[in-house]
Amino acid sequence: MAESDNTRVVAIAIDGSPYAEQAFDWYMDHIRRENDQLVLIHVPESYDLHLASPGVVQQILQELEVKVKAIEDKYRAKVEGKIQGRFRTGSGKPGEVIVKIAEEEKAGMIVTGTRGQGKFRRTVMGSVSDYIVHHAHVPVLVCRKEKDLKA
Repeated sequence: MAESDNTRVVAIAIDGSPYAEQAFDWYMDHIRRENDQLVLIHVPESYDLHLASPGVVQQILQELEVKVKAIEDKYRAKVEGKIQGRFRTGSGKPGEVIVKIAEEEKAGMIVTGTRGQGKFRRTVMGSVSDYIVHHAHVPVLVCRKEKDLKA
């Protein structure tokens, strides 16, 4: 929530990928302001569990909880003592959730990474960063992958 003291709310899409970490690091190294407030948005993978047994459902949910905690711990360590931040998670299509949470938080900017998929793959599978760019009502910074990152 932006305040009158030059506070800027920045939403950053995070997951367990090196692309998200690279986007976060680029923000921290190049455009972070002292009064920024971060909203780190994570949309865990979703699974169709309708036909799964209760034991399988329980195991998947426990694994998901461990993954989400590991991501939160990693980014908590990255912001600790440097910048104010909080985590938000949501379920659904990642692009839609990220845009919705950024709007709820009154973010003035969204930062996201990209896997740099080819045009064909992006067309068939969709792209979270493309969705955010086309549906967000605030500026979006898409950090492209560095050459040394492998897909």
